[in-house]
Amino acid sequence: MWLITHDLGVAAQMADRVAVMYAGRIVEDAPAETLFATPAHPYTRALLQSVISGDGPRGGRLPAISGTIPSLADPPDGCRFHPRCPRASAQCRQAAPNMRARRGGFVACWHPHDEPVAAVEDRGEGVTPDAPERAQLLTIIDLRKHYPGKQRVVRALDGVSFHIEEGETFGLVGESGCGKSTLARILLQLERPTGGRVTFAGEYLGRRNHAQRRHMQMIFQDPYGSIDSRWTLRQIIGEPLVVHESLSASERRVRVRDLLVQVGLDPAWEARYPHSLSGGQRQRVAIARAIALHPRFIVADEAVSALDVSVQAQVINLLQDLKQRLGLTYLFIGHGLHLVRHVSDRIGVMYLGRMVEVGPAEQVFRHPAHPYTRALLAAIPIADPTRRGSFTPLPGEVPSPANPPAGCRFHTRCGMATSRCRNDEPVLIRYADKREVACHFPL
Repeated sequence: MWLITHDLGVAAQMADRVAVMYAGRIVEDAPAETLFATPAHPYTRALLQSVISGDGPRGGRLPAISGTIPSLADPPDGCRFHPRCPRASAQCRQAAPNMRARRGGFVACWHPHDEPVAAVEDRGEGVTPDAPERAQLLTIIDLRKHYPGKQRVVRALDGVSFHIEEGETFGLVGESGCGKSTLARILLQLERPTGGRVTFAGEYLGRRNHAQRRHMQMIFQDPYGSIDSRWTLRQIIGEPLVVHESLSASERRVRVRDLLVQVGLDPAWEARYPHSLSGGQRQRVAIARAIALHPRFIVADEAVSALDVSVQAQVINLLQDLKQRLGLTYLFIGHGLHLVRHVSDRIGVMYLGRMVEVGPAEQVFRHPAHPYTRALLAAIPIADPTRRGSFTPLPGEVPSPANPPAGCRFHTRCGMATSRCRNDEPVLIRYADKREVACHFPL
């Protein structure tokens, strides 16, 4: 099997050998255990140091590689990684290294490392304490979204209730198809709910809340698919300003250039098109567009899942910086539980259109109350080949939202299910301080 991935946890659990590419070239090829324990190439090392661990501290800045990957149309002379490498020498800038044998593998580097990679716990960051309770910015009460089908109604959302506090990052996790993206679209009024109520800053969100739209923005998973590839960056970022503000062309251009600077891009790029940018750069453009109107609330729907770990760290650091500088509130939707834990103040866990657990990020992660939350955490692949088999895949398949099971919807996959679980549906109730769980037998 040949596995191509940017998920280093999956590579560590599955691969016998791992090859690392940078700017069109293989820079390291080694047995998995050797590569993860003592990576020789500085780029491999930087990738591994960008991996977020569930054992490390939460919050703070992630280690990220400075700069961006070079253009393959005009790569640098010598080693292609040298503009971003802290060990680069004159030799690195002048001549490209060939692959040479090392510890059962190969590396293309003039100055390879020999020491083990630093552990996540050695980053010198403190654990971010759970945030104090603040005023509610967004309140969701019994939200439902049903799609009529030929034979059955698809219950994408079926009674979701929770709130998001001003200035916090609320993480939302769950398997594909559980209703996370549907919820996001309804909150931003891109779809109408079947029932329920949503309030923003105390005001009911109905069909005609045009004034509130500027305060609620979205960052999509695929920046290339969510923006017009025929537009320049000036047009993409400036469109919200055209819709919501009365600015002259010159004033709008100044704002666009300022926004490019805020997200770490060269303002001279305003005339470029999206195809000329890397994935991480395109996502920065999407972020610039999202903050153009100084919103209060941003939905990040899998906003970094398509990026490799080094670029992912850069974008996460940017989002954290913008949150502090602009006073933003985030709904952060993701599959990577370690990443969601790192950025979130509180976490909500969804299963088959229902919220099954809500609570402070550290408490939910360390002491999950719902069996589904515990199963999600147990299924995380660990980026350590010496701990293969340490994750446990969830049994069974997600039931169809068109025909959900009676009682607790997770009982068909839960090892703790009883006759009560099969017959009586649990409701989301207060379980402990600041925590809620929908389970008859919380852990």
